[in-house]
Amino acid sequence: MNTEKNTNLPLVLWVSSLLLLLFTLVLVGGATRITDSGLSITEWEVFIGILPPLSESSWFIEFEKYKKIPEYILVNSSMTLSEFKVIYLWEWGHRLLARLVGLVCLIPLIIFYFMKKLSKPVIRRSVLISILIGVQGYIGWYMVQSGLTQRVDVSQYRLSIHLLMAFIIIYNTLMLLFEVANIKLANTNGTRPIWFSFFSIVVFVQIFSGGLMSGLDAGLVYPTWPLMGLSIVPSDYWIPQIEIYNLFENRSNVQFNHRTLGYLILFLGLLNVYLSRNNYFMLKVSLLTLLLIFVQIALGIFTIILMVPWETALLHQFFSLLVFSSITFSLYLSRFGK
Repeated sequence: MNTEKNTNLPLVLWVSSLLLLLFTLVLVGGATRITDSGLSITEWEVFIGILPPLSESSWFIEFEKYKKIPEYILVNSSMTLSEFKVIYLWEWGHRLLARLVGLVCLIPLIIFYFMKKLSKPVIRRSVLISILIGVQGYIGWYMVQSGLTQRVDVSQYRLSIHLLMAFIIIYNTLMLLFEVANIKLANTNGTRPIWFSFFSIVVFVQIFSGGLMSGLDAGLVYPTWPLMGLSIVPSDYWIPQIEIYNLFENRSNVQFNHRTLGYLILFLGLLNVYLSRNNYFMLKVSLLTLLLIFVQIALGIFTIILMVPWETALLHQFFSLLVFSSITFSLYLSRFGK
């Protein structure tokens, strides 16, 4: 692999900063979910909401708004104002980071555009990322709305879509970074773009499954491994009454499917090493991907058997970002790095 000598360093720094913020946003979002903080702010104020409450009376007003939703009434009725401040600041931090991501994406894009620093492919992908970030903001609020009236939690469907969109944005940002860095392969033999596209699709499906796991708290139902209870397939995997909705609403089903997809990705990681054997650089990337998958699965197992402690849960999410980035890099090299 090599990079062109005319690599545009300002563009690389811009996209790298955006990517770092996106990674941080996903992790803060995960922490917001784990701490059950996502419903603490019951309104979406694009500009006014930039600052948290700055006086005790303002905190009291926000707390009173929270007291009107089912989560407080049915779950957190004993919560104190001090406890509310903690979950509020998690959600506020998540929203502040989301705003910052939008600014870091859009403002440099405009500046570089008028400086004529951007090629047409870079402009197209940058505009796409900007649009997706805007759509993601709406999806985030759409998700929060699902937990403000009749539920004590957000919809697992909307949470999964929100998570999947985050990774779609990261995918495009990674591709943009590789493009502005002018990364190319010296030897393009055995890069297999169709294979890496398939591998990436499976990973996207697993990301959606992870959203369902989080949205349903499905990691809590069977804190055992390798068996789920006393068997490989849990006895309540399929509830006839809800039919196809088992895949999305049955916690035992969702956890089993998430585990199975993890094993499938491990197998694909092993197969990926074999298929990349004739390209030295792709083989190194594939071995790194396989190592990351091993760590990711180990963290997933510990997260399950330890009843989803926040430390291992966030590490599990962090390594999902690393696995995803490694596979996306392989896909880029196979399709665009020639």
